[in-house]
Amino acid sequence: MRLKFILGAVLFAASSAVMANSLEFQLGGKTAELRFLTNSGLLGYGGAELGFGVFVNKNSDYMGSVGLLVQGIPAGKSPLTFGLGVKAYAAHIHDPSNNIEAITLGGLAMYTIPGHMPMAAVVDAHYAPDITTFSDGKSFTDLGINYQVEVTPGATAYIGYRYLHTDLNNYGGYNLDDNIHVGIKLHF
Repeated sequence: MRLKFILGAVLFAASSAVMANSLEFQLGGKTAELRFLTNSGLLGYGGAELGFGVFVNKNSDYMGSVGLLVQGIPAGKSPLTFGLGVKAYAAHIHDPSNNIEAITLGGLAMYTIPGHMPMAAVVDAHYAPDITTFSDGKSFTDLGINYQVEVTPGATAYIGYRYLHTDLNNYGGYNLDDNIHVGIKLHF
């Protein structure tokens, strides 16, 4: 089942790669995530970022996600940028054997540090309460903090921390990720 899920996600991502604006790889000590990001014009409504992701960890847990994020343009010369969005997650937790689906609301805040090599500090968070968390879950939280550097106009590197947590009906709290990671984002 896990192999079919990952293979299906990779094939879907490969078929979408022609339309993708960015490809993002994120690696932690016990986790890996691949994301494809494109303009929401694919849905007939431009101006937002549409993202598809596949996540796995060392515990044989895996998760797929799809999200839509609208990010504002800073007013004047403000270094702050904000965004709001919605993201859906579907995860399988290997031990205990649980499935979780969640529809989250979230956003981001980015502080851009100007310079010859542009840098930024980014905080993004998504949360689903019990009412929008389904199957074996009661709530879902995805919180990330990253420091990124634009290495070239087509590539960004970052280091950060991610807290990916769910509360399960008959198990209690469970962390899918709670570690430091590194990543790259390639822009097409």
